Amino acid sequence: MAKKKKNSLSIAIVALNMMIVGIIILLIVLIYFHMKEDTGNNRTEPTATTTSETDSSSGNESTTVSDADAVSGTSPVTETSESTSDSTEDTVSETEDSISTDDLVLPQYDMAFFENDLFIGDSISTGLHLYNYLEAENVFAEVGLNPESAVNHKIGDVTCVEKVAAMQPKRIYIMLGTNGLAFMDAEYMSKKMTELVSELEMACYTAKICVISLPPVTKEHDAEGKETMEKINDYNSRLKAMCEQGGYTYVDICSKLSDNEGYFSSKYAEADGLHFQGSAYALVLGTIQNQIK
Repeated sequence: MAKKKKNSLSIAIVALNMMIVGIIILLIVLIYFHMKEDTGNNRTEPTATTTSETDSSSGNESTTVSDADAVSGTSPVTETSESTSDSTEDTVSETEDSISTDDLVLPQYDMAFFENDLFIGDSISTGLHLYNYLEAENVFAEVGLNPESAVNHKIGDVTCVEKVAAMQPKRIYIMLGTNGLAFMDAEYMSKKMTELVSELEMACYTAKICVISLPPVTKEHDAEGKETMEKINDYNSRLKAMCEQGGYTYVDICSKLSDNEGYFSSKYAEADGLHFQGSAYALVLGTIQNQIK
C-alpha cells in the first residue's frame, strides 16, 4: 500500500512540473507578442521640420537636415552649402589637373579581336607570344629583324610575305626599326618599310595594313647614343607620313608608353631601357584595338 502511495505522489509531482513548464512557455509567448505590438505602435513618420543653429563664436549659420529630407535624399539649399559645393568642385578640378596621362587607365585588349591578324616585328614583338598575350600563329617576330631584312628572312621556313599569302590575315601590324636605328638612318629605313608594306599588300590585298610607331627608350638608354629618342621621333614622323600617303593606318604607341619627359616610362620598360615589361603589351594591344575600332 505504501509503495502505491509513493508512485502516485511521483506521478503527481511530474504532472505538476509539466504544468508549470507549460505555463512558463505560455507566458513567454504572450510577452513576445505584446512587445512586438508595442514596437509597431511606437513607430512614427519622419518629421518635416528643419532646425537652424547659429555658431555663437563665428556667427555662421549651419543647417541640420530633417529626418524627412534624409529619407527623400534632398537637403535644403543655403548659402553655406553652395560655398562648400564650389570649394569641392575647385578641389576636384585641381586634382584632375594634377593627374598625368601616365596614370590614365587605357582600354583592355581582347585576344579574340586579333585572332585573324598577324604581327610582324623584332625581339620586342616576340613578347606578344612569350607573355601569352597572343597565339604563336599571330606573331611573326625574331631578334634583330628590321625593315630591310624582314622581306627575305625566314622563320619556320617561311618569310613574312609567304606567311601573309598563306594566312590571308584580316589585319597586318608592323613594328620594325628599333634594331636598325643603331646602324641605319631614318630615311633609309622608312624607304625599306615602304617596300615591305608594298610586298605584304600584294600578298594579301584585302588585309588592312597598320604600321605601329617605334616605342620610346628610357633616358638612361638614350644617353648611350645608339637608339635615341631623336632618331625614334624622326623615324616615327616618316612612318606617319608614309601611312598618310599610302592610305595605311598609323598607330602611335610611343606617346602612350612615354613619361612626362618623353622617355620610356619606368612602369613599362625593362632594365635595359629598350624592351617591354609584360604589362606594356596589354597597354599596346588595348591602344591598337581602341584605335582600329
